[in-house]
Amino acid sequence: MPQFDMILLTPQQAEGADILEHTAGKPVREGGGDETHRCGACKTRLMINVAHRDVHGVVIQCGKCGRLNTEAHHHHP
Repeated sequence: MPQFDMILLTPQQAEGADILEHTAGKPVREGGGDETHRCGACKTRLMINVAHRDVHGVVIQCGKCGRLNTEAHHHHP
């Protein structure tokens, strides 16, 4: 299962985005694919076993460290 570190955003970069709130200890989304996406700062798993389409364009605020994350830019199958 591939794991990706998400890209960190500043609050200014995330302005206007629909931000998903992550709760520490529980992924924002789980299931439907084989990718795991981790916080770019603290490596907390924010989305587990999801399809790439589930991550495209999302912004997540990590419940552990508070940083803003967006999808990692990687190869599209």
